Amino acid sequence: MAVIDRAEPVRGITLADAWRSFRTAIGLGWAIESNWSDPFLFAVYTMAKPLAAAGILVVMFQVITQGANPEFLQFLIVGSALWNVVFGVMSGLVQSILEDRERYRMIKYVVVTPTGLFPFLLGRSLARVLVSFVAVVLTMLVGVLFLDVELRPNLLYLVPATVLGVVAVIALGVFMAGWCLQLRQEAWSYPEAIAGALYLISGAIFPIDILPSFLHPIAYASPTTWWLEASRRGLLGHGSPGALGGISDGMVLLLLAVSTAIAVPVALAAFAWFMQRARRAGLLDMTTGS
Repeated sequence: MAVIDRAEPVRGITLADAWRSFRTAIGLGWAIESNWSDPFLFAVYTMAKPLAAAGILVVMFQVITQGANPEFLQFLIVGSALWNVVFGVMSGLVQSILEDRERYRMIKYVVVTPTGLFPFLLGRSLARVLVSFVAVVLTMLVGVLFLDVELRPNLLYLVPATVLGVVAVIALGVFMAGWCLQLRQEAWSYPEAIAGALYLISGAIFPIDILPSFLHPIAYASPTTWWLEASRRGLLGHGSPGALGGISDGMVLLLLAVSTAIAVPVALAAFAWFMQRARRAGLLDMTTGS
């Protein structure tokens, strides 16, 4: 009988493996999001929330200002439209990881697969992310058709700003997903709470100049602030009112790139540490009854 004096080398994870896991998770996530209803009802459900939110903001603006400041209305519409992406990405990533642990109780099986949890998590949450982009388009369409919002898109500026901004938001969502895996019942409400806090300090619906001074450093450090500012310049042709509007276009894009370059490795390192801690502490098996 032949004697094997050394172990066979273990094949590493390939991009094909990660892509297969990601692609499978996309189909699973879409099925979970959309198979509860027929396509027409799902479409109505998808469109109703962003349209209602945009309508509420616009009515509030018209009542308060009597339509006297059209530039601020443009500022408001773009900020409220793009914030659907922030909320969709963060809630999508966090709810995906919590649902797979709490409701479907399959996360521990995904973690031990060769590709691990990360590609699966990104694919699993993609359906919610895509729905959030539908909300952006609908909100902007309402602004153009009914509120005389004039778009002057500069694709050479808007495309890199969008790519960097979405990557930064995904990084924030990955960090939140790993963090919420450490928590118990309150974890389900954290995405909305954190997104609401960022909504306040990132200049989504009002300039950050009116914030208390102690919040200004947090606002300037957040990549969502620079993404919204860059997107406004790419869509409207001008920046926000206040201090941000005085910064050059190139500097805004540079600050977005720098904040994104910091957020991505920090989020990935934190997610890896959170997963290691969750495995050691048995949190992958934990159910909270939420």
